Amino acid sequence: MKLENKVALITGVGSGIGEATAKLFAEEGAKIIGVDIRQEDIDRVIGDIRKMGKKAIGVYGNVAKSEDVDNMVNVGVREYGRLDILVNNAGIMDNFVPVAELSQELWERVMAVNVTGPFLATRASLKIMLKQGKGVIINHASVGGLFGVRGGAAYTASKHALIGLTKNIGAVYGEM
Repeated sequence: MKLENKVALITGVGSGIGEATAKLFAEEGAKIIGVDIRQEDIDRVIGDIRKMGKKAIGVYGNVAKSEDVDNMVNVGVREYGRLDILVNNAGIMDNFVPVAELSQELWERVMAVNVTGPFLATRASLKIMLKQGKGVIINHASVGGLFGVRGGAAYTASKHALIGLTKNIGAVYGEM
């Protein structure tokens, strides 16, 4: 098993790519810390992983809130003693709203989840990973971060920002 005894924290675990990632990582031997804003989805996914005979805990959390992010990392480290993999998967769309029609409220919400969330989770996780001397951070962006027409203005800008953040993290903390 490729991820035997690794601990993976995955945000947006309640559906889609986050759910599939958590189940695949668990099949490969990872212990899962699954985070989402929908408790019923957390319970379902974590329950499915446990039915596979694998270790998993669920943590309710909003990635846009620093205190929630610190809690999800701390709960995971208390449970498993380490953190090897962070998957910044949580994200939201903006319904393809163009900039002339975009409300500040929607702009701030999309940026909070899609950019601030990965920033907060990475910052909290790096504190653990740097002490351990290793770790892996995976940021899920999209082609929206490469082109200008794969989402609305807020989504596209947020994914461009996430790709830039990822490049900076890699340049500063990646193996040289």
